Amino acid sequence: MPKGQRYLTDTQLTIIGRRYNCDEVAAEAVEAAGRWRRDVKALASYGHGDTALVEFQADIAEHARLRSGRPEAVTDKRAAVVARDRQVSRAWGWVDQVKAVLGRQASKDQTLDIALDEATPTDDAGLDAGIRALASLLAESKTKLPAEVAAEKRLSEVDDLCAALHTSPVDVQSSKSQTRTETAQIDLFDGKLYQQIRDLNRAGRAAIRNGDLAANLQEYALHRLKRSGNPAPAPQPSPAPAPAQVVPSRPAS
Repeated sequence: MPKGQRYLTDTQLTIIGRRYNCDEVAAEAVEAAGRWRRDVKALASYGHGDTALVEFQADIAEHARLRSGRPEAVTDKRAAVVARDRQVSRAWGWVDQVKAVLGRQASKDQTLDIALDEATPTDDAGLDAGIRALASLLAESKTKLPAEVAAEKRLSEVDDLCAALHTSPVDVQSSKSQTRTETAQIDLFDGKLYQQIRDLNRAGRAAIRNGDLAANLQEYALHRLKRSGNPAPAPQPSPAPAPAQVVPSRPAS
């Protein structure tokens, strides 16, 4: 979604919803509704009062009805999300490799450093464009790179990676147009709920920062839904406590 864009078409919401497991969207929405009901008085002046809450709860109910009435579509969607996560993880792995390779060159070349920063994607939505931009930089720099970085191999992977990102696994798996239509309806409500949760979280964090809501900022965040397919770094182990210093006892005088 472009920065600052608020209005989203049903098609855009469907594309957003396609990224997420509908069971996890449902669980995230139920938790968000609980926070919203608890804090509705404070949130009202941030556009999230009772009227907006009732609309959100109606969307939760419709989402539940679609999922319970279309088990075949839900099964297809779950498989699609698993397949998508696999494709997205592959793509982010490619980005990590190429960014690291070009990063060594960029440390000696300011122009490349700026271009590398601009080309690197920040979320799943920018993966396709980011991969192609990074590929262009890699192609321009490959004569300066050592053979062991396998620049040509990375470049040969670009079309396959980008094609996989655009393939809808549901369309591939399902031969029945009715199931595809039902899955798209679930995707739409996944997208609607996701966007409403994000808006609620923004409002909640603003209310907390302004002292209008006594809550932890971490409550108003996504807990079950990933922000991106980019794997999070492994948690670092806590440093071991420093050994206690032993003070030698003084001899008795």
